Amino acid sequence: MKKQIAILLSATALLTGLSACNSKPSTDSSTDKKTETVKKSSKSEEKKASSEVKKSSKQSSSEKTDNFDLMIEAAQSQIENLKQQFAGTYSDITITKGEGHTIVYTYTYAKDPIGNIDFEALKPTLVKGMKPTMDGVKAIIPDAKIQVIYQRPDHSELGNITITQEDTDSIS
Repeated sequence: MKKQIAILLSATALLTGLSACNSKPSTDSSTDKKTETVKKSSKSEEKKASSEVKKSSKQSSSEKTDNFDLMIEAAQSQIENLKQQFAGTYSDITITKGEGHTIVYTYTYAKDPIGNIDFEALKPTLVKGMKPTMDGVKAIIPDAKIQVIYQRPDHSELGNITITQEDTDSIS
């Protein structure tokens, strides 16, 4: 069971990382078909994981903690990809375990941003971007949340956004 969860998490993290790194929209229909096949396969794996979680609804607290720790490790393995993707924008990116079952992404700007950033206006876009991550996480940890913190170069907080499963479920 743990091996299956680890494989599912690794696949989800890899797919999320790869989709985040793709900056050009594909115009090749064969690539679109391959992507669609991968998405269907991923959704099938998520459904299997979800049904396994429902079957083992008496999962102990320590098992949930172990699974959550594995998810944090999987997310941390994507930090280098994120740093390359946002090269020059952020001086540091961290992914840590927060209170309860919260995954905390902290982005520290390399230079102090000019002007004010409307983080409330940014939230819907961030929710949309984090939906694949949240969908993968909620199959294992039903009460998981994602917290995204933006910091100035001096580590003072610029913005703090919490994304819940309700937020991502509201996206069609």
